[in-house]
Amino acid sequence: FMEVLVGIITKFGYLALFLLAALEGPVVALGVGFLISLGYLSPLPAYVVLILGDLIPDGFYYYLGRYGSRRQLVERYSSRFSTVSRNFGMIARLWEHHGKKTMALSKLAYGLSTPFLISAGLVNVPFRKFFSYAIPVTLVQYAGLMAIGYILGHSYRLAADYVWQGGILFATLLVLFVAGFVVFSKYARARIQEMEKKEVQ
Repeated sequence: FMEVLVGIITKFGYLALFLLAALEGPVVALGVGFLISLGYLSPLPAYVVLILGDLIPDGFYYYLGRYGSRRQLVERYSSRFSTVSRNFGMIARLWEHHGKKTMALSKLAYGLSTPFLISAGLVNVPFRKFFSYAIPVTLVQYAGLMAIGYILGHSYRLAADYVWQGGILFATLLVLFVAGFVVFSKYARARIQEMEKKEVQ
């Protein structure tokens, strides 16, 4: 993955990074932190590009929900939209009363991000309020992911003289991070479901 990422960025620059971030931002952010530690990228420009690569698609999904066809959206995202499509009134209350929590959990819950961002438009969350929720979460999320990637890369570089041990260390840290991400993602999804149940009651 890192070799591919280095090749793409070396050839196409920050434009490629923006496009990659728009497609799979969190994973790319981890790789970017790793590459920063190795001197391939500058921290601030990379961070800004990642943020834009995440927020611009967020705005697209918001407008898709607000001005698109609800029926077509539900049909298109049916496999991931069941949580949202069951009760739009309940989702509206979540955004109204727990907007910050809903944004944070939906962006961190892998697989629920797109339908929940669309739902913000569907239930007419004000544009400014939507981005007032999205921007802080995105800034913190990507700073954290880049920091983790940087630490992983720095650890790997320090162990470069001990390739075998360094490989084991990197693999172990990466597995622990992925496992932690999966666990936290499940936690975020569970929290969203709990919030939905409370709103129903």
